[in-house]
Amino acid sequence: MEEAAPQSRPVTIAPAFDGMPRQQDNSGPPQASTCTTCARRKVKCDKTGPPCATCKKGRLNCYYEAPAPRKRKRKPIEDVYERLEQYESLLKQHGLLDQSEKASPTDETPTNGVDAKTTVIGEKKTGPTAGELLGMKTGKLVNVRGKSRYIDSTLWTNLNEEELHPSSEEDESGDDDLTRATSFTNGTSESMAAGILSGGSPGASLLNFHPTYDAAMKMWKVFQSHVEPLTKLLHVPTATALVQRAAANPSSASKAVECLIFVIYHFACAVMDEEECEELMHQSQSVLQKKYHAAAVQGLVNASFVRTTDLMVVQAYVLFLLSVRTSYDPHTFWILTGIGVRLGQRIGLHRDPEDLGVQPFEVQMRRRLFWQLLPLDGIASVMSGTGMAAPYETWDTKQPLNIDDEDIWPDMAETPVERTGATDMMFCMMRTEFGRFHKKMKPFFDGAGKLWQAGNTAAADEMEQAIADLEETMESKYLRYADPVYPLHLLALLLGRGAPQNARLRLRLPRMRMNPDVTEEEKKTTWKMCLKMFDYDKSAHTNPVLRKFSWHMQAVFQWDSVIWVLNEVRRGSPAIMDPSEAWTRIEWMFECHPQFMRPGRALHFAIRKLALKAWDGQPDRFKPADRLDPSFIKQLRMMCEKRSAGSISSESTTQPKPNPWSPPVDNGDTFVPVDPAIAAPMDGIMLSTAIETNFLDGFSADNVDWVFWDQLIQDSGSLPPAINFGSQ
Repeated sequence: MEEAAPQSRPVTIAPAFDGMPRQQDNSGPPQASTCTTCARRKVKCDKTGPPCATCKKGRLNCYYEAPAPRKRKRKPIEDVYERLEQYESLLKQHGLLDQSEKASPTDETPTNGVDAKTTVIGEKKTGPTAGELLGMKTGKLVNVRGKSRYIDSTLWTNLNEEELHPSSEEDESGDDDLTRATSFTNGTSESMAAGILSGGSPGASLLNFHPTYDAAMKMWKVFQSHVEPLTKLLHVPTATALVQRAAANPSSASKAVECLIFVIYHFACAVMDEEECEELMHQSQSVLQKKYHAAAVQGLVNASFVRTTDLMVVQAYVLFLLSVRTSYDPHTFWILTGIGVRLGQRIGLHRDPEDLGVQPFEVQMRRRLFWQLLPLDGIASVMSGTGMAAPYETWDTKQPLNIDDEDIWPDMAETPVERTGATDMMFCMMRTEFGRFHKKMKPFFDGAGKLWQAGNTAAADEMEQAIADLEETMESKYLRYADPVYPLHLLALLLGRGAPQNARLRLRLPRMRMNPDVTEEEKKTTWKMCLKMFDYDKSAHTNPVLRKFSWHMQAVFQWDSVIWVLNEVRRGSPAIMDPSEAWTRIEWMFECHPQFMRPGRALHFAIRKLALKAWDGQPDRFKPADRLDPSFIKQLRMMCEKRSAGSISSESTTQPKPNPWSPPVDNGDTFVPVDPAIAAPMDGIMLSTAIETNFLDGFSADNVDWVFWDQLIQDSGSLPPAINFGSQ
């Protein structure tokens, strides 16, 4: 790799730059501060050169960086008043402090450093709004040689720039390898990182795992086609050059680059079906996934991902989370996404990079990364029944721009001009719009049932108007420019039509459940909306041009619509004019989601049983004239009968669960041996949601209520997220 001058700022994208500064002669006056190399190695520096005597003796690269001016110390009185003002504002927002109460001393005491004596007498200042609270940033971003660290602590901000280098806590190459090998604390940290992902061995080499150049390029093309349009975490032109260099000369790749490319390889293998794997790679999908999952985990461990400040490593980790979200059990996945959120906070993703003085190219890459990590955290919290690790009030990162990758490049100096219409970012931009909507409306949706119970129609009307505004925004900014000939545009159309519809259902279904006096017209409208959600789901799963995006679509499902329709059919609701159209769609659902027909997960078993109860319990006028069971009902009945006889229960409790990462039975496929130190058993976290479901054997559709389903969805840990609000 070519060396770069010390003045050039490294690029942090999906490919971060690992260049080293050029050596300079040893002439010149003594330097004012210690050289960066000596500061990092914590050795004495004579402040000459460069190079200094220590670096010259050790033949190390030596360069100096001028320390940043020391930050002005805050006066204690300012800090106390500012905190008091924030606390009062939070109390007022939650209705715990009357807005009309007498102003506190903070109302007369400015917090911007101006002397209190200059305040106009009698002028009162109201408490800060939520936006102003977000604007009270005390942290700063330290960005050095491709690594960044966000500092937001009075302890750390009192240190100078030298001591805040992002790499000061990380081990790199050279003499530090010896330190890593002999340090107990570093070894413990690396072992912990390996244990978190249930695989990998600290320091294990991955050279034997690298594919041939041709195979690497095939997997990169699959990633570009199947994954990249839905994530946009990488800048394709720069990432292409990075993958090509690493594939051509694997031994020259840095740990961060190696980590990223193995995650790319793993993601590519995970999104291909069996036929594609055999055709392109001449191996079965299970063999490829096992190999590259182990390599991706090892790459993350080698890159010290749990304490990294490298944007590229965080990008790799988020891509890894996306690739395993339907394979890991929800509670483990929630922990892993929490790590991702903490890594993002450490490098300042939760703060808008433009306000931190970041270069225009990196601004866009950081925003893209944040807006992928945020919905992942939301998904994990829903799946595990817990809260988000990144509450909405803790971040202020803006949306990325609606642009093509050709509009940005690493060395650009000016902010790119946003495009109007369809771009490479269209799908991701629509998801950010849903994310902003969800941030605004989440308190309403969480308490929708209570709103209807209290008869608060004004709040419900406000929510309906917000959903209508969202539809207008989506239509005017994106959908009107979408061409369904292109697969990405077609998926965007389905998302843009389906997500607002699902939001309306989330608002209206609590009213249907709680108010028996709901008019027949309202019931019919809600019924049609539910059937429409089935239609969107079928369109997405049966259109051949969207086949390459099936990895994304399998992770989303409209549980509310399915449960509501099955219960309405069972009860014989007058709103149902043609029950056959409902059963046709239910049959589509089982065809499009074959996982529902497999034993294992409690929620899938409950859906199967509810469907069977709905078929058997529906009024006679709903049943077909021939009274014959359709094929999928026969299959459901056979599965339930087997379970009651004990065969399915025996299969799920006494026989080992299938593991997609285990080596396949020898059937002529070429199996690539995997280092046992790297490919540790994955049974601890893979597919471990096949919990014991005997408690459902006594389940009766007559006693179905939504409290039962809410509890089941959370306790079973098997709820894939809905399509609403930009969730992945």
